[in-house]
Amino acid sequence: MALDIKERISQLDEYLSKQREDWTGKIKDLAHDLKLGNNLEEVSAFTLSYRQVLVEQLATMGNKIRSQKTVIDKKYKDKWIEYYSFDYKLTDKQREKFVEADIADDTHILELLQTQKSFIEGSVKTLDNMGFAIKNRLDISKI
Repeated sequence: MALDIKERISQLDEYLSKQREDWTGKIKDLAHDLKLGNNLEEVSAFTLSYRQVLVEQLATMGNKIRSQKTVIDKKYKDKWIEYYSFDYKLTDKQREKFVEADIADDTHILELLQTQKSFIEGSVKTLDNMGFAIKNRLDISKI
């Protein structure tokens, strides 16, 4: 079972990494077109579209993070009680270390999700800034 969860964590990490690479490529392409000043209307449309997709992913990621935190909190409580009634009396520090070791995989999943959420938030900010840059470029071209 432990190998199964490790494989799932690895697959999740690979999936999220690929997703980040894809979005980075799309945003870099938009930035390149913006830099050249080509097809500003098309760049503007894609910027808004990508931003909306990322905002939706951000909401989904927030839900997944909350669910994962609930899983961790429940397991933490259950394991704390389990170690509290352990045959060998443990100090609170020992018990905490044991519990943290037991929920390490779940904590790793939470960290992966939080990293992805931070990436998405940064990408949304980048697209917002690109939107302002497009507006400024269009305003300058009208002068």
